[in-house]
Amino acid sequence: MKIQQNLLFFLEMETVRICVFLLLFLSQTWAETDELQMVDMKQDVGRDNSKCNITVNFWAELKELRDMVITSKSKIEKLEEEKSELLSRVTTNENKVALSDARLSASESETEELKRQITETPKVAFSVGLTDAREIGPFNTEITLKFSKVFTNFGQAYNTHTGVFTAPLRGVYYFRFTGFSLKFNHWFGVILYHNDKSVSWNGDYNDDVGNASISNGFALELEKGDVVYLVLPSSYVIYDSSSNRTAFSGFLIFPL
Repeated sequence: MKIQQNLLFFLEMETVRICVFLLLFLSQTWAETDELQMVDMKQDVGRDNSKCNITVNFWAELKELRDMVITSKSKIEKLEEEKSELLSRVTTNENKVALSDARLSASESETEELKRQITETPKVAFSVGLTDAREIGPFNTEITLKFSKVFTNFGQAYNTHTGVFTAPLRGVYYFRFTGFSLKFNHWFGVILYHNDKSVSWNGDYNDDVGNASISNGFALELEKGDVVYLVLPSSYVIYDSSSNRTAFSGFLIFPL
C-alpha cells in the first residue's frame, strides 16, 4: 500500500515537473513569437514608410517632369514664333530682291532701248557762219542767206549751197541765230522761215551807233522733210567777217 502511495506521489511529482517544464517552454515560445511579431511589424512599418517615401519621390519627379514639359513647350512655341518671323522676313527680303531684280531688269531694258535709240536715231546738229565777205545787201528782193562757213554739220542736214536745213526725221529741233551790222542809217536783220511760213522777223535800224546786233532762238516741231532757213529782207543789210557775228545753228532735241 505504501509502495503504491509512493508510486502515486512520484507520478504526481513527475506530472507536475513535466507541466512546469511545458509551461516554461510555452512561455519562452510565446515570448519569441511576440518578438518576431514585433520585428515583422517594425519591418512592415519600415516598408510602409519606404513605400510612402517612394510614392512622395515619384510624385515630386512627375511634377518636375511636367514642369519641364511645360517649359519645353513654351520654348518650342517661342522658337516657332521666331521661325515664323524669320520666314516672314526671308519672304519679305525675297520679294524685295525679286522686285529689285525686276526693276534692274526693267532698267537694263530701258538702258538697252535708249542705247538702241541713240544708235539708230540720226545725229543731227549744225552750226554755220555766214561769210568773211563783210557786208551783204541791200537787195531789191528777199534772198535766202547761204551760210558758207561750216563749224559742225552732223547728219549733213544743212545744205551750204542752198542755205536750207532739211529735217531728216520727225522731231523737235532747236534753232538759234545772230545778226550784226556796221552800216549807218540802214535797216538790218533776218527772217526765220519754217517751210514757206515766216516764224520770226528780227531787225533793227542802225542809226549812228555803228555796231548793232540781233539774236533769237526757237524750238520747232518738224516733220520729216520740213525745211528751215533764214532770209534777208529786201533793202536790208547784214554783216559778217572772221569774227563770225552772224551765225545760224540748230540741232535735234528728240525724235517724235
